[in-house]
Amino acid sequence: MDKRMDPVEIIARVGGVTPYSDHERAFGTWVYLASKAGWQVVEAEGFAADSDRGEIGAVDVEGVRYVIRLGPRVRRLLYEVVDGHMVKRDVLAVAAWAEPVVTKESAPGWYSAEAD
Repeated sequence: MDKRMDPVEIIARVGGVTPYSDHERAFGTWVYLASKAGWQVVEAEGFAADSDRGEIGAVDVEGVRYVIRLGPRVRRLLYEVVDGHMVKRDVLAVAAWAEPVVTKESAPGWYSAEAD
């Protein structure tokens, strides 16, 4: 069995709790982490990212296509002053992650012949 971390488990923590605007850096950070984990990653050609859906790009990882998304995904501890007292609470921070694009080729047997 392959001992590499699966691409869907790779999460690039790229920002704080506010929207993150540097999509190119977030995409590059995810690609770097996936490459460091031992995967051969190539930016997918002809992919039109839909920022309304949180998409910032797509990659091909050893024959399987993944959409790279950006949004609130990871927990972070936020310290703030409320009524003169320091309080802490968990919030979601911005991260980039990959979701596989499921096709007949990438998931044989998933689709029935009638689905075509």
